[in-house]
Amino acid sequence: MKLRSTEINIPGSTGTNRDSHADARHGGTNFFAFASSCINYRLRLGAQMVSALLLASTVGVPALMAQSPLSTQQVNDLRALVRLTLAKENLPGLSVAVAKGDQIWTAAVGSADLEQTVPMDSQSMLRTASITKWITAAAALRLVDEGKLDLDAPIQQYCPQYPTKQWPITSSELLSHLSGIRHYHGANGEPRDTPEQRNALDVLARREQSTQYTRYTEVMPTLDAFKDDPLIYQPGTHFLYSSLGYRVMGCVLEGAAHSPYRALMRSLIFLPAGMSRITEDDAQAIVPHRVAGYSWDDQKHFMRAPFRDVSENLPGGGYLSTPTDLVRFAIAFSTGKLVHLETRDAMIERPKLIDGSPVPDAPNYFGMGKDLYYGLGIFVGKSSRGEQLLMHTGRDPGASTELLLEPRANIAVAVMSNISQWDGTDELAKKILEIVDHR
Repeated sequence: MKLRSTEINIPGSTGTNRDSHADARHGGTNFFAFASSCINYRLRLGAQMVSALLLASTVGVPALMAQSPLSTQQVNDLRALVRLTLAKENLPGLSVAVAKGDQIWTAAVGSADLEQTVPMDSQSMLRTASITKWITAAAALRLVDEGKLDLDAPIQQYCPQYPTKQWPITSSELLSHLSGIRHYHGANGEPRDTPEQRNALDVLARREQSTQYTRYTEVMPTLDAFKDDPLIYQPGTHFLYSSLGYRVMGCVLEGAAHSPYRALMRSLIFLPAGMSRITEDDAQAIVPHRVAGYSWDDQKHFMRAPFRDVSENLPGGGYLSTPTDLVRFAIAFSTGKLVHLETRDAMIERPKLIDGSPVPDAPNYFGMGKDLYYGLGIFVGKSSRGEQLLMHTGRDPGASTELLLEPRANIAVAVMSNISQWDGTDELAKKILEIVDHR
């Protein structure tokens, strides 16, 4: 199925009809807070000027919209919702895409770069953050379909670079966050009761942060920072979200596919799904339409997001993309273009612990609510109507994202903003879904 792209031109947007969780180690520095206080007035004035210019340049809905399954009222409701969200949530920029049937609609509002007064548009490239985990998991299951990966085999069969631990680990456990591999220091329930414990944890966290300023071009070297650490629990006994586990998964994929991670992702996922814009978030590369990332200070004023080179976390959250490419992925995943439908269904089953009990519900990550669990690379929940939803959020410095899929209606929604730690992506994505899937 070939998806056609049509842009919803929103008042306050810059439409052009061109296509296109916890990873939450954010927060500014004193330097950025000081800089923000010096330039905040100029940035806010610049943003107001951009908004005024964009409002003046608004044009009508493209003619192709007359052929779309969306009614005029739905289009108007989407326009109002996206514009209201930008203002109400005090976001620098916001870009969304909706896929339904063989159509894609995109909308972008606000600013891609406040300092240069560059408006957000449908070509703007934003960090995917942890949405990448869903995409990495799809690549793993495609290799399963091809008979190249056994999810129940010890991971050293494919990734001998990761040392054997006191218990075996399987790829299934990596994908479902049951592996026992820790997450970032400070996110594993470490004790902080005494000054000594807090100081020791701070030393570990600072040492780990140094890897976030290093540019990596391969997956294997990123394992060095944690591969010799002991597991924090026996695999299969607890759920703990772990981006580090997905780095190991990248190594597993390389061994199973006999191909570098970057190359196998393009051949297994990006090309078949028609994802023409997605690319690695290389801090040294010139990436056209890459947005600037922002955070909020204590007064909710914008400041530049702290630097992080996400190449160390490529399989868990290291890409740049447009929302259009993300909904292309979701539709391809939903319709069996990437993995067999039986495989897709297996990915969204609730995993079981080694004692046979179902994995517990996942914590409330970034406003996603309760009553959802993590399958193989995907959060699984329900809509307000009780329909099954597949989703993944993402958070990185300068990025808050979500990809949501309702398989029954074959509708996908991608929400991306160039702001750190915005917990409104899930609410917005579900509101968009309710408008599009109005019954």
